[in-house]
Parts: sequence; C-alpha cells; structure tokens
Amino acid sequence: MSSIRGVMLLPISTRSYRSHTAHHTFVNKVNAPETVADPNLALSRLVENRVRGEVAQQLSPTDYRVLRWEQRDTQNRFFVRFRELDGVFEAGNRTTVILEVKASASKGSIKSGLTQLRAAVNTASHAQPRMVGILAIADMGEWFDTFGQSATRPLADHFAGMDVTLLDWPPRLPEDSTDGIFVTLVPGEVVGGWLPTEAQEVLQ
Repeated sequence: MSSIRGVMLLPISTRSYRSHTAHHTFVNKVNAPETVADPNLALSRLVENRVRGEVAQQLSPTDYRVLRWEQRDTQNRFFVRFRELDGVFEAGNRTTVILEVKASASKGSIKSGLTQLRAAVNTASHAQPRMVGILAIADMGEWFDTFGQSATRPLADHFAGMDVTLLDWPPRLPEDSTDGIFVTLVPGEVVGGWLPTEAQEVLQ
C-alpha cells in the first residue's frame, strides 16, 4: 500500500495553502520573534522570477505552484503536506515540467536542488505520470560571497555520471520528453544583467 495519496497541483491562492502558510508564519514568529532577515532573500527571489520568466518563453506557464499530498506516518495515519514550487509548466504530449531554481552554484546548493527536484517530481508523478524536472542554476556567488563558493569545475564535469541531462540556456526540452531530470546553467553575463542597478554600480 502506498504511503502517499491525494497528490495534486494547486494555485498559490488556494485557501487551504494560504491557511497552512499563515499558521506556520505565526508559529515561527512566536518561536523566533527576533529572527534576522536573510540578506540574500530579495536577490534569490529576483533570480527565481527572472528564470521563471525566461522558461515561460519556451514552455507554457501554469498557475499551479503548490504541490499538495497526503503522507502516511508511523502510526498509519495520513496527514496533509504542501510544498511551494518555483514553477510549473506544460510541455507537449501532456507533459508537466517542475522548475527548481538555485541562486548558487556551490556544491551544497546543487546537491539540495537536485534532491528537492527529484522529490517533487517523484511525488507529483503519482498524479501525473508524464513529469519532467528542470534545475536552473544562476550563480550569484560570482558577485556575492554570501551565496557560497562557486563550483570549481565546469557544469558538464560536475554532473558527469549523474542521471541528469544538461541543457543550454534558455532550456529547451528535447522533443517528446516525458520524464527525467534536466539541468541548465544561466550564463554569468545574463545573471549580472539581472542585478539591480545599484548593485551593478557597487560591483563595478
């Protein structure tokens, strides 16, 4: 018997997800009322929005940005889980594409990105068997030390031997792709062009 059921993709505006995030935001404030804001958050969101916009030029964007499922616990009870996704698109042949964006090319960031993407694709495939994942890496570490050390090896070398397929930027899926994990690296000059004007002036 499967440990997962009730898998579906939902819009961010769905009431159940909004209630879920509101509850956890409240709990986090109670438990850590003086948490320091992450200085990388705004730039990470900028990168995510830019990547999502570029991918939308190649694939059909959807409003379904939340993965919802029920998971069985150790006491054989099911509880609802949510995960907000960086992007969900439609390709040909009724194939759904899940996008994961990382604003760092550090080894740890790449590893977590692939882990998160595979988990999302595997879970979502319970509802839609034709499911593809794309990990887009935009290396902000070239400009800001707070994003971690950049990968010391070329992208192709880093992923050698892994069960992934490398794509150019912007990513274009091979025709008739209905499954698999793909990786694309945003060129440094493109990422630099995304930086706010004030940041570009400081870095020059």
